[in-house]
Amino acid sequence: MFGKSKMISLMAFTFLFAFTACDDNDDVPEPDEAHFSMEVSGDMEIDLDGQVFYADYFDPEYSEDIFLLNMIPETEHSANLMFIMSGGRPGPGSYPIVFHDEHEAGEFLDDAFVSRFSLQMEDGEVPVMYFFEATDGTIIFEESSEAMVSGSFEYQATGGNVHDETSDKEVVISGTFSAPRANIEDIDP
Repeated sequence: MFGKSKMISLMAFTFLFAFTACDDNDDVPEPDEAHFSMEVSGDMEIDLDGQVFYADYFDPEYSEDIFLLNMIPETEHSANLMFIMSGGRPGPGSYPIVFHDEHEAGEFLDDAFVSRFSLQMEDGEVPVMYFFEATDGTIIFEESSEAMVSGSFEYQATGGNVHDETSDKEVVISGTFSAPRANIEDIDP
């Protein structure tokens, strides 16, 4: 479904940053500066909001610059929405969101974003894990500065319960964001 090694690398970075966000560190964006809201509609419906940050960094494992926009909903469920593109911070404008298997291709795209949404919901003794990958859409950056990026997004995605291959779902994911830059230079992965 997606490049496991590269996604594990990005997810490890994301979770590392999320956990360090709990400490009293000057590298962590202030909660009132970082906010997003999103709606999932179609075969699954849920509204979420929470904190967001962006990071642009060099990934030594794949020898490429990465721009990451990461959204962490404030919910009783475990969830994450991320947008990834090769290269540095994008300027103001509209960018396509596409399906792209970076593992097969060996890199992310430098002219389009990939996006993935994961949601883990408690359901009895075994949690249900949903995973969606973007197929087609647009992300718009209205503001893009060293300190902050903000804008909106809307895209179609396919996915489902990762433990049940018969649970294919099609959804539309849309929302807005205002994301400060995470200062990751001082975080030791």
